[in-house]
Amino acid sequence: MQTKTTFAARAGHWSANHRKTAIGLWLVFVIGAVVAGQLAGLVKADQATGIGPSAKAEQALERGFPQDTVAESVIVQAPTGARVTDPRVTDPRVRAAIADVVARVSEQPRVQDVRSPLSRGNQGQLSPDGRSALVQFELRGTDAQAEAAVTPVLAAVKDAAAAHPGVSIGQFGGASASTALSKALGDDFQKAERLSLPITLLILLLAFGSLVAAGVPLLLGITAVMAALGLVNVLSHVIPMDESISSIILLIGLAVGVDYSLFYLRREREERRNGLSKIDAVEKASATSGRAVLISGLTVMIAMAGMFIAGDSTFTSLGLGAIIVVAIAVVGSLTFIPALLAALGDKIDRGRIPFLGRRLERREGHSRFWEGVVGMSLRRPVVSAIAAGGLLVVLAIPAFSMNTALTGIDDAPRSLEIMRVYDRMQQAFPGGQIPAVVAVTAADVRAPQVRRAIADLERRAIASGGFQAPATTTVSRDGRVAQVDLPMAGDGTDAASERALADLRGTLIPQTVGRVDGARAYVTGIAAG
Repeated sequence: MQTKTTFAARAGHWSANHRKTAIGLWLVFVIGAVVAGQLAGLVKADQATGIGPSAKAEQALERGFPQDTVAESVIVQAPTGARVTDPRVTDPRVRAAIADVVARVSEQPRVQDVRSPLSRGNQGQLSPDGRSALVQFELRGTDAQAEAAVTPVLAAVKDAAAAHPGVSIGQFGGASASTALSKALGDDFQKAERLSLPITLLILLLAFGSLVAAGVPLLLGITAVMAALGLVNVLSHVIPMDESISSIILLIGLAVGVDYSLFYLRREREERRNGLSKIDAVEKASATSGRAVLISGLTVMIAMAGMFIAGDSTFTSLGLGAIIVVAIAVVGSLTFIPALLAALGDKIDRGRIPFLGRRLERREGHSRFWEGVVGMSLRRPVVSAIAAGGLLVVLAIPAFSMNTALTGIDDAPRSLEIMRVYDRMQQAFPGGQIPAVVAVTAADVRAPQVRRAIADLERRAIASGGFQAPATTTVSRDGRVAQVDLPMAGDGTDAASERALADLRGTLIPQTVGRVDGARAYVTGIAAG
């Protein structure tokens, strides 16, 4: 046997000779992480769009409006063939439905500032064609608190819709959309679990020909994913995480868990055929394959750390999730897998698939193809390096034409009812749900010159064609920050939105608020982010 000098070799030697302890410690770690994660729960990152100038806008809005609120809207549309003729909303069915929605929503916890389109001064909540009206309100609290509070509001709106057949009623907003998308992500994660695990097991059965051998890599992958999900939940209380992190952990965790286990299994089987005992074979596999796993895992973790450079909460959480699950898979490969292989011994081949197991056994050994590739590379290293590097460059060419963008609302699946409601709102009130948000700061934004500049900004923006009415302005209590919402053309990520944003930043703001001494204006929102 080789002298056990490397860390991987020493870890494998200890685990193989203390297999019960190593397996027990691994199971305790996994169960502890899962329990801790369940108790802690996941703290989701706010969907901030702030990088660069957008970050300055969001910081100004946070200072001016420290009480978090989330805007919600309920669209009420006249029956087909009926028309709301003017701001008086004369159709009795629509008026009754609006009044019922206002009454039901107002009774719900955390709901404030309910604005009815039937009230004077709220004509902007009526669509130009006279068929649609918006009941607008806000939910008090953080995003998480608003999501918890929106469930009874959605139920109340659904009851209102059932009470007024023929009138179309639906709700959309930050909290309701986030709740629906979170549920969809959860359903997708469960679907991925149901599909990926059987497919992975089938592939491993074809590779090894026995149930036990196929189950070892899958066991490491599953336990690594479970532990990572638990630890991420705990860590999210320090660094809030994006809710899509569970899918990334599942995909990467299964991949590296299976991959690293295969290194050990293949080498251990090879050494057993060469006549080594089960302990010696495991130690030899740890000294060779274990070192490869350690280097591979560190390389992946360093690469994933590059996502921190983006400065965005989504990339940061995805990078952390990937690093955590890879680190766990590496630790499991160095300790749990050697202990499990030593405990199983010849039992690793139990559950053989008839015919397939014996056929694979005859085929295991050296591969002429890969031996030829490696031999050619060693004989002509310079040519091989140039050829491989050139191939990588060619494969990377499409990345040079890749454009980055925040995920827009149009990327959400239209199979969700709430997205169909959003589409109806966009059709009736273009741009209203994806505004460009201008944060105006000054010693007193209520000063006449600042108010005139903001009003001029609203008029010019709507006249430019890149924005639609109505524009709304909200002033902070201390009078130092004003939030100007300008409904934007496009979907927030397309060329129309980009043109409108460029015009707003480059022309409209400099010609209006930019001319007022002491006033500053920054833009945020989906397009700006």
